[in-house]
Amino acid sequence: MKGLSYLFGFAALCAVGAVNAAEPAPPVGSAAAGKALTATCAACHGAAGVGVSPDFPNLAGQSEVYLNKQLDDFKSGARKNVIMNAMVATLTPQNVRDIAAYYASLPAAAPSVTPAADPKTLALGARIYNDGLAGVTACVRCHAAGGVGQLGHFPRLAGQHAKYLAAQLEAFKKGVRGNDAGKMMAHVAAGMNAQDMQAVAQYLQSL
Repeated sequence: MKGLSYLFGFAALCAVGAVNAAEPAPPVGSAAAGKALTATCAACHGAAGVGVSPDFPNLAGQSEVYLNKQLDDFKSGARKNVIMNAMVATLTPQNVRDIAAYYASLPAAAPSVTPAADPKTLALGARIYNDGLAGVTACVRCHAAGGVGQLGHFPRLAGQHAKYLAAQLEAFKKGVRGNDAGKMMAHVAAGMNAQDMQAVAQYLQSL
């Protein structure tokens, strides 16, 4: 019953989040101005917004609202990463909006698979993403079919580097990352083991 209560509570939280997030007022940013600010960013995130290694996330095609929030969180310290906290320290609020607008304007990364993405792993990832686990709500409820994200606040996951996604799930589980609304991701990750995380991450990279 405790697990069932949590699932209902999580569903309600997603629903409330969806209502609050519906039609978010998009930050007013200039993609052209943002492009001029991203020369340094390209060293890790690539000239086209696709991470140069699996450790660095793809930013191209990500929600402008989501990118704006993450940059704000890095700047405020709500999301901690030594490199990113330093990178955004001198950015103005308008700089943040412009950079978010630029990356959001780029085409999203193409799907790909890694050697670890065998059919069994991908099938497990698809099942967890679309149907959830005992005590863990399905990812699709917030991140939408195909992992494309929705409502601005729930990020696009499709095509994202599997290594990065798995690392973020682990960070949420351990409490290293805590800038998720209502601790939704912390609750989800708490019910996943390493195999579950890898499977979902590999599946999402393949989309």
